[in-house]
Amino acid sequence: MRFCEFAKFMHENYEANANDSEFVSILIDAILDESALEKEGNPNPFYELSANTRFAYYSGKRQISRRKAAQIVPNLSEESFDNFVSDYSMDALDYMRDKLGEYGFEVEPYEVGKACANILAQIIKRRSKGLSDDVTKLDYKRLEKGQRLKNIAPASIERRGDKLEIAGETITINQALVPDSIAEQELEYIHALYEVFAEKLNRENFTKDDMPLLNRGMRENFREQREAYYSAVSVERSVRDMFTDGEDEFQILKDDAWRGIDTTYWKDYPDGYARLNAVLEKVTSTSLDRSILSQMRNLIGNLEKKGICHILVNDGTIESWVHVND
Repeated sequence: MRFCEFAKFMHENYEANANDSEFVSILIDAILDESALEKEGNPNPFYELSANTRFAYYSGKRQISRRKAAQIVPNLSEESFDNFVSDYSMDALDYMRDKLGEYGFEVEPYEVGKACANILAQIIKRRSKGLSDDVTKLDYKRLEKGQRLKNIAPASIERRGDKLEIAGETITINQALVPDSIAEQELEYIHALYEVFAEKLNRENFTKDDMPLLNRGMRENFREQREAYYSAVSVERSVRDMFTDGEDEFQILKDDAWRGIDTTYWKDYPDGYARLNAVLEKVTSTSLDRSILSQMRNLIGNLEKKGICHILVNDGTIESWVHVND
């Protein structure tokens, strides 16, 4: 993969607006060590270049100059670029994983950020030595897929932000960013929330266009529920992709959550909104001890517990928040 191919590959999945030449500078910013960026003066030499020169790098008409690459090398940080990639959407990371495979880089979903960082770092180092910018192999330490959670001491695993520290190794949790529009995989639990709002407003139905009719508290409630859903999905996906028994352990977590909230769910309430909030309050005080996942430090918090309730809606375990006993 050459720099021009890499830049276009990263750009087509980048959600913010940036033209071709601007994006080249953004890529270099992303791979610079944070401490270097904090120093006086910009360590990114690409800002000294004209837009035409940067576009020539982007289009492949020119390779990155050896001198500019040599200026970047001392401040390279693959970890910083890994963090940059972790802000891409789940759908984008899926696409990027498949696209990397087309270039011969077979990586797991949780490795996409590391792989991209390694490719760009190699490109810059090669150009600093006057070599071509074509990278064909990854040269970072790969994590082996296939570990079993049951074979790892849970206390040795800790979540720090979007990183999972496992016995000295680090993997990036695939952060599922909350999109502005409702994604297809959300439809079931979103529909269930819309039923709640329709009942609360005494309307026959409710759609996204009716959101302004909700009071501030209910709008914030809806925003938080989507955030909770995506936070739980991030954990589900990451452990599924990394561990052979990850999917099984997350299923145990869901089953345990349901057993902790089912009595609360089946009680009588004045409306579905009251039932929803009672269940969400209950799940945050429920210990989910049956799954190893709950024993990992900082992995399953209150937000993820709430999100599991919405995954249970998508699974069909919870059919509705309203008309439950009809």
